[in-house]
Amino acid sequence: MQWLAQNWIWILLVVGFFFMMRRGGCGGGMKSHGQHGGDTQHSAETDKSAATVTDPVDKATLDIATALTSVYRGKVYYFGSAENRAIFEAKPEQYAGPDQPDMHQHKSHHHGC
Repeated sequence: MQWLAQNWIWILLVVGFFFMMRRGGCGGGMKSHGQHGGDTQHSAETDKSAATVTDPVDKATLDIATALTSVYRGKVYYFGSAENRAIFEAKPEQYAGPDQPDMHQHKSHHHGC
């Protein structure tokens, strides 16, 4: 009991540290960074078997697991056919739309600290 009375502050700090890490504090912890709630863009990147995307050329809905891809200005575009990909690559600015920063890359995930 004397040891507990002398070291109570250290015990409290250790318990607090584990509690904070358990709930994802300070950006680390035991929480998986793959869980982002309703962030569908991140879900599309991590769970390719269940995700769908839209072909920018013919606006068809595609399964991301079987779609062809092309990268333009750091963003991945998905296509249902090689022909649509070739059309896009010939004039990507026509189908890519206005330049928008990729919010997913610049998003920081701070959990309290």
